[in-house]
Amino acid sequence: MLADLDPEDTIAAVASPPGPGVRGLVRISGRNAWRIALDGFRSERDSSPPRRPEVRRGALAVEGLRPLLPAIVALWPGPRTYTGQDVAEIHTVGALPLLTQVLAGCLNRGARHARSGEFTLRAFLSGRIDLTRAEAVLGVIDARNSTQLDAALRQLAGGLSRPIHDLRDRLLDLVAHLEANLDFADESDVDPLGRAALADELQSSAETLSALTDRLTRRDRPAGNPRVVVSGPPNAGKSRLFNALLGHDRAIVSPRAGTTRDYLTAACDVGGMIVELIDTAGLDLPRDPIETQAQTHRADQAGQADLLLVCTSPDTLTARGELPHLDTPALSVWTKCDLGRPDPSRAAAAILTSAATGEGLVELRAGIARLVRDSNAEADLPASTGARCRDSLVGAKVALGSASQTLRDGGGEELVALDLRLALDELGKVVGAVVTDDILDRIFQRFCIGK
Repeated sequence: MLADLDPEDTIAAVASPPGPGVRGLVRISGRNAWRIALDGFRSERDSSPPRRPEVRRGALAVEGLRPLLPAIVALWPGPRTYTGQDVAEIHTVGALPLLTQVLAGCLNRGARHARSGEFTLRAFLSGRIDLTRAEAVLGVIDARNSTQLDAALRQLAGGLSRPIHDLRDRLLDLVAHLEANLDFADESDVDPLGRAALADELQSSAETLSALTDRLTRRDRPAGNPRVVVSGPPNAGKSRLFNALLGHDRAIVSPRAGTTRDYLTAACDVGGMIVELIDTAGLDLPRDPIETQAQTHRADQAGQADLLLVCTSPDTLTARGELPHLDTPALSVWTKCDLGRPDPSRAAAAILTSAATGEGLVELRAGIARLVRDSNAEADLPASTGARCRDSLVGAKVALGSASQTLRDGGGEELVALDLRLALDELGKVVGAVVTDDILDRIFQRFCIGK
């Protein structure tokens, strides 16, 4: 377990991404980081430890390797480093065998191989970041598109932790005020509690947490690229459109309705954004067990969609009202426009496309990218944070609502103080003011080694 590791150990790991590169690095953190990094390093500078951040250029002696390996050693003194400790980085040629040998030398000189997420764990333990920002680091690493990256960067900059910390600070002041009223109820110089105003404030805070929880719930979808599901009646040109958007044939196309029984998925580039494009069976009443299963798969995929492409064509018209999941953003697409144009009164908002001629595909890709970005605009938390924080935010919201109602009903201030402390504990779990070994393991073991 990560929580059982000694934070005073000097740890080291390869911290650059796997694969070939011009430069790779080995990161070291701990009390002996500089000694381990500089041992065997040859440079023109004095080998004494620096008093401020410093970069030294030279060559590194690696066991079994001749001649010396060109390297750069960067040194940062704690506590104003990422981990809060002395940190060293050895930058050299980005070949994994070489980096592995450099790391082996560090381990031979007294470092311990870092566990997954241990550098970021030390940043949390030293107070450099809170839990939400630690998860944001993982969000940046795992981001698969610009929307996920933006969400992680906003959280890393304090987009979630700052308002939670502000709310906790205000609740701590209120608890102190309540307990002062309880301890000095007979003292005339203690300000009376404005019960109605406090009840309004607590209710407002509960509503803020409720809105955040609702936003997390709406974004609780499978991880990965945004899911764009091609839907519509049989023979609406869905599979042909699917192939046209991909730029190659992936789905079987036939003039006979009902060709698609299962669903197909493929990564698709739409205006620089990668989405998971999903072709599904035509929306129809099932007539046999196979078609029933096909409709079940179609409904499941539509239910997980970030965006529905609702297809119609000259020979198949369907109304939006026939489609389930109306809370999912949808884009109307008129296919086969080379065979006929729609009546403006029936498909005024549809994008006209033709897989045969390519007409409208550029506009359709732009529309998909725009709507996916809009539908993800509220995804201001990485998925890992949302999954961990949802229960705590709900618990804090319920406690604040209970405290507000107790005040309105004329209940005792000791009950209000108890609810506020419950809310403080739940919010503390979000930012790490209240933490358990289980929470630490659950968060940091998802990291890669070297982060």
